[in-house]
Amino acid sequence: MGSDLVSACVFCAGLLLGIDLTPRPGLSSEVGFSYATLARRYDVTASRVDGSDVTPKFLLIGLGQSWPAPSGLGAGTPASEWRVRIAFAPSHDEQERKEDVDVERVTSKGTGRYENFAGLARFALGASNSVEIAGERRSHKATDLINIGGENQQFSEERSVTAERVDLGVGLRHRWPGFEAAAGVLWSKGAGFNATADSFHHATAKLWGWQGEVRWQHERWTALARGQRVSGNFDVHRESFPGFENRDTEEPGSLQQFRLGVGYAWPRLDVMVSAAYDRQHLPFVSLAVLGTETLAFDGGFNPDSLTKEYFYEATARYALTPAIRVFFTLRFGWGSETVTLTDSAGVLPTRILDVKRRGIFGGSLSDPLGSPEPTLLIGADFAIGTPH
Repeated sequence: MGSDLVSACVFCAGLLLGIDLTPRPGLSSEVGFSYATLARRYDVTASRVDGSDVTPKFLLIGLGQSWPAPSGLGAGTPASEWRVRIAFAPSHDEQERKEDVDVERVTSKGTGRYENFAGLARFALGASNSVEIAGERRSHKATDLINIGGENQQFSEERSVTAERVDLGVGLRHRWPGFEAAAGVLWSKGAGFNATADSFHHATAKLWGWQGEVRWQHERWTALARGQRVSGNFDVHRESFPGFENRDTEEPGSLQQFRLGVGYAWPRLDVMVSAAYDRQHLPFVSLAVLGTETLAFDGGFNPDSLTKEYFYEATARYALTPAIRVFFTLRFGWGSETVTLTDSAGVLPTRILDVKRRGIFGGSLSDPLGSPEPTLLIGADFAIGTPH
């Protein structure tokens, strides 16, 4: 299944054309529940932290059918398959920067929603080849109430934020005994929107790139390596107080991930563990916006964000009966983000924020790693008709 459809990270890479655990042969349905968090932290001073997070709670449903490859060929990917999944979630946004000497208090709270969809079609071309077509859309929209320098429960302005990634891929997979390789073309649409009473940022791009996967299987063992990258230019529109003059630019951006995994299968239990490096370069910030960034955007600064994050994931699937299997996925993420703020008027010096990408707990000077960004998925799949 993968965790991308139920992750709080909209711009992280998706599974798309590949698989982790081999899907059930025949017609089946699946349901799942997920809790996830994306958190950003900036150490304003030695004693003051600016932290922000967004937390969705997903309900996922899916339906699909697969036909396995001939015995001995490939490494678990079906020869033919179709599958659709939907994952919806309410979300909660929260940000706090406490007041200190020369540091103004900024807080915000809000609610939003994730609306995620994925679809896959795989068609056999003879015994050894398959053509693959897949699409995925992940979107988050939220409205926050912001308090700048006020007492508790005061309201300074409202913020609307939107983050969206749409992926479409077409690829070809070839199978050898115990091994398979796939390569494809990937098209992505990335978009970010961030608007308050004093600033407006909107960026969108159509990015092109590639995706590739190799898988090896021997007896009960499976190993995989997967990578993808898209890049291009974003059309960026910005405005800010007091004049709200249009600032239109074309700025580069890219999204990429590289992943390694290994799995083992017992008669009733399958396990897969993996590690991934994810890199995102975007000319906007539209998830878990910091109070420091809010003040900068309202003051006419333009953002450029470069995120580097490592994800560690484990998935287990257990067959209760031939028709019912339960699964469990746990993913942790740690990373860093460099946000470069450039004054649109060209007067004030450029500012660089070293933002930590990790959970909302820990991360003090005595605990620099802090807690991870977690994604937890629990669910089950059910055979429809006689299980294969």
